[in-house]
Amino acid sequence: MSKRSLGSAAEEHVAGLLTAGGWSVLRRNLRTPYAEVDLVARDPAGVLVLVEVKARHPLDFCDGEDHLGLRQRRRLEAALTWLAERQAAPRGLRLDLVVVHQAGGQVLGVERFEGLAGIEPA
Repeated sequence: MSKRSLGSAAEEHVAGLLTAGGWSVLRRNLRTPYAEVDLVARDPAGVLVLVEVKARHPLDFCDGEDHLGLRQRRRLEAALTWLAERQAAPRGLRLDLVVVHQAGGQVLGVERFEGLAGIEPA
């Protein structure tokens, strides 16, 4: 399975989990001038959330938020600001990271890191 197809499968899995949890997935692969955002969703509380999805092997030596490099995190934070300027978000905006641990095409676990960045409601 190619890296791209692993990533797509991970995004699909996360979208399903979010939907099952009462979230609304609004966009997939949103291109901004700063970064492509995997998922844009609204959580059950009404917060607009940019969700970055990472597919990883369980033996990957990264831990927690380290799955997201500093450069990519800054680009996603800029995308968050860009979206805030264009989209009404009365409950605020947030950046989350979801890491899907996979091996042999099977999902072995999911880690979610909420609130890596955020913009308070106006």
